[in-house]
Amino acid sequence: MNTIELMLKFLDHSEGFLTGALDGLTQEEAAWTPTPECNSILFTLWHMTRLEDHWVNTMAQGKDELYDVEGWQKKLGTPPKERGAGYTLEQLQAWPVPKLEALHAYHNATREKTLAFLKGTTNEVLSEVIPQHRGDPEPRSLILGRIFADVLLHVGQITYLRGIQRGINK
Repeated sequence: MNTIELMLKFLDHSEGFLTGALDGLTQEEAAWTPTPECNSILFTLWHMTRLEDHWVNTMAQGKDELYDVEGWQKKLGTPPKERGAGYTLEQLQAWPVPKLEALHAYHNATREKTLAFLKGTTNEVLSEVIPQHRGDPEPRSLILGRIFADVLLHVGQITYLRGIQRGINK
């Protein structure tokens, strides 16, 4: 199995977990937080998708993010140019809560672009070292590899938040 095949398998497998975690959730459940200092399922999904959109489209391909190109910022009513990393408590509490269906559609559109990029690239392209806005140049594969750590972390958080609310297998 080559790098691209491994990446595609991972994304497919993790998407199954995410789909299961989101299945049947109400808007209220998706917006719920255990305490005011915690992220909701919606915030976590938005943050995870924003990062994937940025890393795949901007960092790996030098293109604009779908968030801007396809108008997702306006469709969701969420802040422009932000990705939710390093938010203060005030920013988190002021974050405008989008509709679950719209946010899931943004996630799906972003994932579709990620898969199309991976299916249309080669291992040689992934090995190319490209400049970064911050830090030293890196191979595309390393930039894209950040998606996998982020997806593992955040899909686990989403699953956990669902479990707190619904218990096991509900």
